[in-house]
Amino acid sequence: MNEQIRLRVSYVPDGDTLRALTPKGVEFRIRLAHVDAPEMDQAPYGLSARAYLRRLLALQELIELRKIGTDIHGRSVGEVIRLRDGANCGLRLVQQGYIALYRCPRERGEYYAAQDEARRLGRGIWKMPGLHQTPWLYRTEAGA
Repeated sequence: MNEQIRLRVSYVPDGDTLRALTPKGVEFRIRLAHVDAPEMDQAPYGLSARAYLRRLLALQELIELRKIGTDIHGRSVGEVIRLRDGANCGLRLVQQGYIALYRCPRERGEYYAAQDEARRLGRGIWKMPGLHQTPWLYRTEAGA
C-alpha cells in the first residue's frame, strides 16, 4: 500500500495512536506501525508513552504518514515522520524505551537495534520486567 500523506496533528490519545487532519479537514486516525504502547491504565508506562509522543508531536505539527495499511478498528497504520526534522516518531519511542516492538518485519533492523539498546540500557519499560513490556499480553490478561 505505502501511501504518503501530509497531515497536521490534532490529538494524541495514547502512546501509539494519534489523530491528524488533511488541509481540507479530513481526519485520519493513525496507529503507529511496528509498535505497541502500554495501555493508559498501566501506570506509569502508558502515561509516559503518551507524554513522550505529545512532546514529539505538538498540536498542528506537520507530519507525513507513510501508510502501510488499515487495522481492524479502521485506523490508518503507518510510520509517522515529523517533517521539521525527518524524525520517525515510532522509532524514537522505541529508542527511549516507551513502547515495544509488535509485528515488526525483520527487515526493519533499525527498530530491533533501537529496542535492543533500550533494553540493554534499562530505559522506560525495560527498567523492570512485567506486562508493560508486552502490552498485547496485558490486554489479553485484562480481558480488553
